[in-house]
Amino acid sequence: MMFLFKLLSNPFTKLLVSKTAGAISHKIEKDKVIRVKEIESLKDVSLAQIKVSESSWKDELLTVLISGILLSAFIPYTQPYVITGFELLKTAPEYFWYAVLIVFSGSFGVQTIKNLKK
Repeated sequence: MMFLFKLLSNPFTKLLVSKTAGAISHKIEKDKVIRVKEIESLKDVSLAQIKVSESSWKDELLTVLISGILLSAFIPYTQPYVITGFELLKTAPEYFWYAVLIVFSGSFGVQTIKNLKK
């Protein structure tokens, strides 16, 4: 017991305990600051997602249409219609595909670029 008392009253031990306690306290405070920043950034991201979702009805419509076409390719009753549709699309002029590309990139791509710039 006396050894423990001498060890704790030693100036070097006091300095070591003080520095260790200070380092632990600093680490805890640093972690708190980092967590607050993470929460703030999540709020910003959520706010940006809400703002983007307000104008995304066109994106939703295009997604539903493409998903419908994809799903109908697996339903036996609709497969002949899908095949006929794709055969007809093979004869579509090149400018039609440019228009489709512009619509899709305008709907999905421009909004994504705007989000990345922010």
